Order: sequence, then C-alpha cells, then structure tokens
Amino acid sequence: MSGNKRFMRSISLDTGLDKEQCNECNIESIENECNKCGNGICKNKNCGWLFPHKYDSIYIICDSCYNLIENKFINYDHLIIYKFLKKNVRRRRISC
Repeated sequence: MSGNKRFMRSISLDTGLDKEQCNECNIESIENECNKCGNGICKNKNCGWLFPHKYDSIYIICDSCYNLIENKFINYDHLIIYKFLKKNVRRRRISC
C-alpha cells in the first residue's frame, strides 16, 4: 500500500508543473483568453490588449490579432491623397 501512496503523490506534484504557457511570450502561464482567436495570453502588457466592451466587460485581444487588425487600417492621409489624385487624373483625361 505504501507504494501506491508514493505513486499518487508524484502524480499530484506533476500536474501543478504542467500549466499551459502564453502563446505570445511562451514564458508565463495563461491568465486570459483572446476573444478573437481563442489563444491563451498572460497578464504581460506586451502579450495582449484590453479594451472596454459593452455591459462593463473587457474585450481581450492577443498581440498577433491586434497586429492583423492594425494592418487592415488605411492611413487617412493616404486616402485623401489618393482621392485627390484620382479626381485630378479624371480632369486631365477629359481636357486632353
């Protein structure tokens, strides 16, 4: 019987060491989950972004999802220049 108790104790010690690690830094343990992709993130500020959400809740996004969303944004200055050039090119074509 004493052999079984030692075996059970070693299992309980090993389960505490097997915590999942953050998907961004791979160092700390998971504290939150990304609301967009579902990856686990830690409380490190470099790993995730916290935003206020409806009903006083918090919307959590991991850094990789934040970068994907940020790349989809269009710079407003570039949009103004694009519209200006598009408008002037039409005028030049008509006048020629």
